[in-house]
Amino acid sequence: MTQAEQEQGRAGYRWVILAAVFVITFMTMGTRSTLGVFFKAIIEDLNWSRGTLSMIVAINVWLNGFLQPFIGYVMDRYGVKWLFLSSAVVFGAGIGLMSWTQSVGYLLVIYGAVLSLAMAGTSISLGNALVAQWFPAHRRGLALGINNSAMAVGQFCMVWISAQLLEAAGWRTSHIYLGLAVLVITVPVVCLIPRRQKQAEGASTGRQQSIARGPLEAERWSDAVRSAPLWQINGSYVVCGMTVALFTHFIPFATDRGLATDKAAFIFGMLSVFAVIGALLSGAISDRLGRKNVMGLAYAVRGVAFALLLFWRHDLALYVFAVLAGLSWLATPTSVAALTSEVYGMRALGTLNGIALLLHQIGYGISVWLAGALHDATGSYDISFGLALVALIGASFVSFGIAERRYSSRYAAV
Repeated sequence: MTQAEQEQGRAGYRWVILAAVFVITFMTMGTRSTLGVFFKAIIEDLNWSRGTLSMIVAINVWLNGFLQPFIGYVMDRYGVKWLFLSSAVVFGAGIGLMSWTQSVGYLLVIYGAVLSLAMAGTSISLGNALVAQWFPAHRRGLALGINNSAMAVGQFCMVWISAQLLEAAGWRTSHIYLGLAVLVITVPVVCLIPRRQKQAEGASTGRQQSIARGPLEAERWSDAVRSAPLWQINGSYVVCGMTVALFTHFIPFATDRGLATDKAAFIFGMLSVFAVIGALLSGAISDRLGRKNVMGLAYAVRGVAFALLLFWRHDLALYVFAVLAGLSWLATPTSVAALTSEVYGMRALGTLNGIALLLHQIGYGISVWLAGALHDATGSYDISFGLALVALIGASFVSFGIAERRYSSRYAAV
């Protein structure tokens, strides 16, 4: 086989990799997002407060986040296949074991610790790093957009399925079915992924061969953490985590306003549909107009969405929120992953994406717990939504201020 034929075969296999990572993200992130459907059923069955369950979720998110840089480092050194495989098995089993919950301590171990570890090993940061390594720069934004859209497609499908399961079988039996689905679907798909990221250099085929290294390209993750763009990217990404965390409370918030659970789940599903549109559009647009511009706009649009929940008390505000929050939701991780790879290169990308997700999850964990605690104290989510609005305004300004043309390899002199 000639070198040209080998290059063509590797280029075609990029799409197999993307499809495999899409399915893994669909099942794991989609199943993870169903907690909002079961939230009220769990606390009513076990006689817990919202703050109690929110704290367990926060611990899950924090531990997941702290594991990300270490998991990313393992990926950089040894590859991602066995991480995905072992984590998918543990994730499916852990979801099923949630059905046996009788105490706070049990759920803290299963959801707070075991599932947190499994989620870290199947995280979107690993998937994005793998996709970025296989795709050239002129298609990277679109490929990452497709991969990130799996979170929304998975959320839309799994939230709807979970709502039906909850009505038909209750929250305990629902978790058994969900765990089995993860095992049956995800584990075989992982086998399509090579043991090592052999294509990391292959992503430089085609047009990217003519693109120079950026001035901040890092051989080690420690080289990157001393530069300002990393903290501009990741600082704003903390706000992404803080505000996406509030989506967990959307269905309880909507039902507090008097909506039926199935109607609230439908609106939440709308958010997921528009998130798919936003991920695909933002990826393609950022390939042309720049990553930081898409990031800044996404944070601004999400700020408008939360302002609507604060100041417009009509049910229509929930629908408009779903549209705007959906369009902006996955635009940020798509742009963060692409911009990080183009400023700092591929050698430490797993670790750097892990650091980004760590900071994202810190913001997420604080926010999801604080929103529940504030609701228990005040009976309202208004303070949480107001804090989100202020933070999003700041994140938008920080994102627009990133010197992308100075540091990104896409704009470096040949």
